[in-house]
Amino acid sequence: MKKVSVLLTIIFMALVGISPAFADSMKENESLTLTQLVDNMASYEKKNISLVGTMLGACMSGCKMWIADGAYKEGDPVALVWAKDNAFKFKTDASGQKVKLQGFAVATYVDLCAIKEPEKTAPKKAEEVPSQDKKDCDPPVKVEGKQLKSITFYATSVEYLHE
Repeated sequence: MKKVSVLLTIIFMALVGISPAFADSMKENESLTLTQLVDNMASYEKKNISLVGTMLGACMSGCKMWIADGAYKEGDPVALVWAKDNAFKFKTDASGQKVKLQGFAVATYVDLCAIKEPEKTAPKKAEEVPSQDKKDCDPPVKVEGKQLKSITFYATSVEYLHE
């Protein structure tokens, strides 16, 4: 009887330890749209995620493709997708088809303060810069001095979805 109760206790403890890990893996399997990724890039960058989108096109060799949310309109977010470690090729004739990707995203940012013309003299110290120049550098929205420029997604798998 003692052995059975010890065995049941061990099984119970194992189940309690497994359930949070299982919950995390379920969370990773929720698919994000490209807009959701862009809106929360800092939360998802370099983490294993599932991304769904519409394939805009692929290079002729199938080594990379571009995706968006639905039919692309000017100004919509797009992402460049590479097959991680060139493990597979993308279909080159699947433009307009929905895809589900597993992998991770990496963002490139534009430093809005660095866009100004560089001065030909030695760089000024922060206290020497007039406050008006600092305001010229401020973005129209609060983005902490950087703006998302592009997203590259490294896919570990691709699934072509049929509607």
